[in-house]
Amino acid sequence: MRLFLRAGVVIGLATLAACGKDAPTPVDFTDPAAVSANLSAVDSALDSDIFRSYGIATGMLDIATAPAPAMRPVASLLETTRPELRRSGANIFLPNVRQAQRLQAALPKLSVSAAQGRIIPDSMYGRVFEWDATLHQYSYQGTTVTGLTGVRFILYAVGLDGAVVEPVSAIGSLDIIDQSTPSQLKLHVLVQGPGGTKTYLDYLATVVSSNTSATATASGFITNGLDGAAGKTLSFDEALSVTRTGAHVTATFALDNPATTLMMNETASFNNPNIVVDADFKLIQNGETIRTVGHVTVNTVTAVTNINVAVSLNGHPVASINGDPSQPGTEWVDAGGEPLTIQDLAALDHLFDAWQSFQEAVTGLLAPISTFGGSI
Repeated sequence: MRLFLRAGVVIGLATLAACGKDAPTPVDFTDPAAVSANLSAVDSALDSDIFRSYGIATGMLDIATAPAPAMRPVASLLETTRPELRRSGANIFLPNVRQAQRLQAALPKLSVSAAQGRIIPDSMYGRVFEWDATLHQYSYQGTTVTGLTGVRFILYAVGLDGAVVEPVSAIGSLDIIDQSTPSQLKLHVLVQGPGGTKTYLDYLATVVSSNTSATATASGFITNGLDGAAGKTLSFDEALSVTRTGAHVTATFALDNPATTLMMNETASFNNPNIVVDADFKLIQNGETIRTVGHVTVNTVTAVTNINVAVSLNGHPVASINGDPSQPGTEWVDAGGEPLTIQDLAALDHLFDAWQSFQEAVTGLLAPISTFGGSI
C-alpha cells in the first residue's frame, strides 16, 4: 500500500471530475487533508521493516515444501494480458484470480491433508528456514525448534530495493503453526520481533475442502509495532471459496486510528474459454466512500480482453472505461464522456497501484494455506 501515501493526487482527480461542467452532480471530499492523512495511516500499518521481510518470506514458502502445484495455463495467460490491463487499471482484479487458481490446484492434496488431520507434514515440524547468502534465498540449514508443530522463517532487514540486505541482520521471525483438528485444517501465522518482544502479525487461516471445492479464511491483525498515537493496527477478515469452475473472495480491513475501512468483494468464473471477473472495491473514511467497480472478461484462446471499470465518490461517477484495453479507442472518460487529462490518468494510476498493493497483502495472507496445502 505504499502508494496510499500519494492519495492527495486521487483527491485531485475526484475534485476535477466533480467540478467539471460535465459532471452530472457536484461531488467533493469534505476534508481532503483528512482523507490524505487517513490513507497514509492505513499505509503506515504495513510500513515496517518486519512486515516487508514477512512479504519476502511468504513469497518463498514453497522452498519449505515439495515442488508446488504448477500454475494452470490460464494463469500464464493472465500474466501475458497484465501489461494491457495495467494500462487500464483492470490489473487490480488479477491477484485473487491467481490465488484462487493456486488453491484450486491444491484441491486434491487438501483432501489428503483433511484425511490426515494436518496441513504441514509432521516430518517438517520444528524446521527453521534461514537466508542463504550464496543462493540468495531461504533454505533449511539444520536448525530446529523443539515443540514447534510447524515451521519458522527467520526475518531479516530489507533494503530500499525490497531485497534482503546481505550480510543479513535478523529482525524477527515468522512461525507457521499447524493447529489442525480432524474436523478442520487450521494454521496459526505469527510474526514477532526478536525474542517475541512484539507481535506484528497474528492470524488464523483455516480451510475446509472436498475433492471439488474449498473455502479458506484468514482473520487477525497487522500492526506497525509502534506505541501510543503512532501505533496503527489493521484488523482483517478474509474468505476465499473455490470450485472447479470459479471463485469468490471477500475481505475487510479496518484501521483503528483513524477509523478507515477497505472492503473487497470479487467473483471469478472459469467458463471455457473465458475467465469473467466481477469486483467491487470500497475505501471508506470520514463518511466518504471511494468505490471501484469492475467487470473483466479474458478469452483464454484468443487472449482478447474486455473491461468495464467505473470509479465513483459517494455514489457519484468520477471516471469510467469500457472496451478492449489493447485498442487505442478504449480510454478513460469523465462523468460527461470526455477523455481524462494526463493529470487525471496519473491520479487513477496511483489509486489502482494502491489497490494493487492491498490485493497483494490480502492474497499473501492465504499463501500458507495454498502452499502447504498442496505439499502433502
